[in-house]
Amino acid sequence: MSENREGIEKKEIDEAEKIDIMNLAADILNAVRRLWGLLLVLLLVCPLRSYFATSFSYTPQYVASATVSVTTPGGGYTNVQSAQDMAEIFPYILTSGVLKDVVAQDMGLEYLPGQITVEAEEGMNMMTISVSGSDPQMAYNILQSVIRNYPEVAEYIFGETSLQILDETGIPSDTGREIVIRGSWKRGLIQGAVLDAAVICLYAFAKRTVRSRDKLNRQINLRDLGSLPYIRQKKRRKASYNNINILNERTLPSYVEAIRRLRIRVLREMDLKGKKALMVTSSVPGEGKTTVSVNLAVELARQGKKVILADCDLRNPSVAEIMQDDEEHPGLGSVLRGETAIEDALTKIDLPEGDLRILYGGAPGSQDTSLLGSEEMGAFVKTVRDMADYVILDTAPAELLADASLMAKYTDAALYVIRYDYTKMNKIRSGIEALALRKVDVIGYIFNGDMNRKEGRYGYGYSGYGGYGKYGRYSRYGHYSHYGRYGKLKDTGRKEDLSGRVVKD
Repeated sequence: MSENREGIEKKEIDEAEKIDIMNLAADILNAVRRLWGLLLVLLLVCPLRSYFATSFSYTPQYVASATVSVTTPGGGYTNVQSAQDMAEIFPYILTSGVLKDVVAQDMGLEYLPGQITVEAEEGMNMMTISVSGSDPQMAYNILQSVIRNYPEVAEYIFGETSLQILDETGIPSDTGREIVIRGSWKRGLIQGAVLDAAVICLYAFAKRTVRSRDKLNRQINLRDLGSLPYIRQKKRRKASYNNINILNERTLPSYVEAIRRLRIRVLREMDLKGKKALMVTSSVPGEGKTTVSVNLAVELARQGKKVILADCDLRNPSVAEIMQDDEEHPGLGSVLRGETAIEDALTKIDLPEGDLRILYGGAPGSQDTSLLGSEEMGAFVKTVRDMADYVILDTAPAELLADASLMAKYTDAALYVIRYDYTKMNKIRSGIEALALRKVDVIGYIFNGDMNRKEGRYGYGYSGYGGYGKYGRYSRYGHYSHYGRYGKLKDTGRKEDLSGRVVKD
């Protein structure tokens, strides 16, 4: 038994490590996909910077060299040995300053503006003397003086020797510039690659957004109500073609089917607990909570239910955008202030199968947000509960603002929307905890825009989110996208029970 238990534990650990590695690889790939423009700029800018910096600071170096033979009175082996010894002892002679002084005096200079080196040819009585400096003529003149005076300086050590020039470069030219410039390009590319790697790692480790329901199920204690597929969108000129509203007949069947499954699961949870008012929220703006609210309300109404959908996100009302209703309507704030009766504020949507009425949010603003936790809000929810089978309340993000928490005491339950690869886990936990403190019953979460189940080449999914400008200082988050006007509704004649089975009329 213990061996089996150890084997199971080891397998679980291996699977966890595999998941972590796969998640890290996915994070890196996602960073490359998101930041490819910046990465490309760094790869271009760094070599250019290195090139220009090297070009402007480059000081040419001219090297004059000559190959000489060493001869001594003994000849033969003595010549070879003398060449080797002269090359080995040369650094010490140079360091002592004797040779430099002799050459400087010979040329009438106070100091030698160059560097002198000597290298012996192995097994031969030849050595190469080189002089490098910034002036080609000076380097050549110093070389000639060294050849003339070196035997005189070395005579006290080696005895009588003579140097005979076999080959020389003459007045040198700058041959190092091309090599240095070529090296600057390589150094720049390496620097760019290192910066790219650093940016990718920082992004991958800092972002760490949620990209799987398995990770969510391990990290949060909420019921998994399924996912809505990500459908890559091909933008079209007509707004109605870009509509994710399931009333639009162009919306792909896979998305409609996912909404149907969500409706079945939500109804099961609501009916088992005897609840009617459902609040739909998310952690931050841009996760698609309003889209989920609208489509869930439409799907409930298409099953013959009386549904009221209220846009309670007073800072950024978006239900009208998704329904593509451009007319002016009295909003929730007008109702709570007593300026408009509830019946007059509700807009009826023409659905053959059911009854859907919408209370739009009105003009965006924050002046009415204090009313969300007032007695008037409680009276409003109580009234609409009596007018419908189900009430869907689209609220502001729970982690970002306190609006959803204020409304929690007037609702029966909450549905939490989490968007794929969009929100960090700490923000998700913070939003859920904010609702838990108000003791609201969160019936579960829906994973929105799930790229693990892509559907079709082109669809009518989210077209992207801009800045959260309507949320005050949280402007970095973006606002919701706009969707097209819904198209003609098709009557499929299908009706289902809570288990999803098709039943006859």
